[in-house]
Amino acid sequence: MTDDENTSLPGLRQGRAAAWAPFLLTLLALAVLAVWGARIYDDLPETIPTHWGPGGAPDAWEEKSFGSVFMPQLISAGTAALMAVLALIIPALMNPPRDPSPWRRYRLEGAERATISALGWVSLLTALLVGGLGVQGWTTPQDVSFAWPMALYLVLVFVMIFVPYRRWQRWSDARATEHGFAPTAEEQAEERLWLPGGIYNNPDEPLIMVPKREGYGIGTTVNVGNRAGRTAVVVFLLVFVGGPLALVFAVG
Repeated sequence: MTDDENTSLPGLRQGRAAAWAPFLLTLLALAVLAVWGARIYDDLPETIPTHWGPGGAPDAWEEKSFGSVFMPQLISAGTAALMAVLALIIPALMNPPRDPSPWRRYRLEGAERATISALGWVSLLTALLVGGLGVQGWTTPQDVSFAWPMALYLVLVFVMIFVPYRRWQRWSDARATEHGFAPTAEEQAEERLWLPGGIYNNPDEPLIMVPKREGYGIGTTVNVGNRAGRTAVVVFLLVFVGGPLALVFAVG
C-alpha cells in the first residue's frame, strides 16, 4: 500500500501520533529517574551493591561510577530504543493484502497503531520495573523487594498487549463508519473469526496453529476455537505467566 493510497482516505492518518504516546511517557519516566539519580549521586556510598540474591539482600558490589549507578536506567533506555525501532519498521512487517477495501484499510491502520502502542507500553512498563528496582538499590540497598513489582509487571504486560488492539479497533470502526465505509458480508464473516491481538477463533478449523491474518504480520498464531488451541493457551499462561509469578513470590 503506497503513501498516496493511504492518504487518499479521509482521517486515515489523522491522530496517528497518539499511538506513540507510550514512548513519550517512557522518555518522561527515564528522564525523571535520571534526574533523581543525579541529585543523590554524591550522597551514595563509594561502594554500592550491583546485584541482589533471591531474598533481596545484596551479593555483589562495585565502586561507585556512572555505569554502576545508572545501569538499570541504561538497560531500560536500551529496551525502549529497541521497541521504538521495532515500531518504526512495523509497516514493512505487516504484510498488507493487495487492493484492500476502504473499510479494511482503516482496520489495517488501526492494527498498525495498536502494535506501535503495545510496544510503547511494554517499553514503559520495563522502564518502570527496572528503573524502580534501581531506585530501590539507591534508597534501600540492603533490602530490595522485587516479588510484587515483577508480578505486577508480568500481569500488566499481558494486559497491555491486548488493550491497545481493542482501543484502535474501535477507532478504525468509528472512522470507517464516519466516512461511509462498511465491511462487506465476506469481511464481516472473516472478522468474526478473529479476536483482538490477532488470535484466531474458528471451531471448524482443527489446526492449533494457523497462518496470521493477512495484513497483520507474518508467521502463525493460535486458534482458540478448538479445545487443543485453548489448552495450548492455558499451558502458555501457566508456564510463562504463572510460573514466573510463583517463582518471584517463592524467592521474594
